[in-house]
Amino acid sequence: MLAVVRPVLAQRTDWGGPWGVGVGLGTTSYMGDLNEPNGNRILIMPESLGFGAKGWFSKGFGPLDLILQLDLGRLNSRDYVNDEQFRANFYTYGAHIRVNMNKLLMGNRHRVEHWYIYLQGGIGMMRYSSYLTDMPMDTLINDVGYKSIGKAMSLAGAAGIVYKMTDEANVFVSVEYNMLNQDDIDAKIKGGSNDAYIFLNIGFNYTFGNVYVSGGRRKSLLWGKY
Repeated sequence: MLAVVRPVLAQRTDWGGPWGVGVGLGTTSYMGDLNEPNGNRILIMPESLGFGAKGWFSKGFGPLDLILQLDLGRLNSRDYVNDEQFRANFYTYGAHIRVNMNKLLMGNRHRVEHWYIYLQGGIGMMRYSSYLTDMPMDTLINDVGYKSIGKAMSLAGAAGIVYKMTDEANVFVSVEYNMLNQDDIDAKIKGGSNDAYIFLNIGFNYTFGNVYVSGGRRKSLLWGKY
């Protein structure tokens, strides 16, 4: 009598993770020589807020996501002492690494929850054009980036909270700080510290791909442990 042998679907364990896309919208806040104080010692963001948007592609590896990100928006502020104001348009593109802190801290004890906290850091290149005017007459004082577009390197750090609506669809809130290596984003060079901006945003991202592979079902590792 011959025994019937049934094929068993093998299971693979590796560092495979989902692909993802996302978008975010929010406010930008310039920090530099022309800071407009808000009179609040706790809230460091000035009164003059701009608009920003971002989009990205990501690939997961355990608790890490490798991200290609593009930010674009507007910065502006006023200097009431010297009656000056500036406006700038920019876009910043770069590579980031995001760390799922729930997975990182809990390891193989991690269970998928409806929310998680993440930290993110990266490097990018900023392109911008800005102009400085006086406030009474709006007369041009100086401009940067119109004849030859302004360029700066950006070091970014971010933190956020993600809420998982489904296995694929998530919403998030994040705050991102971009430190620049130039002091002329405001078209006014004082020889002081370099400029920076804060990007507070909310958005949506969607993950997809590679649930099944040739040879069996894929299991993603959580920091090297299933």
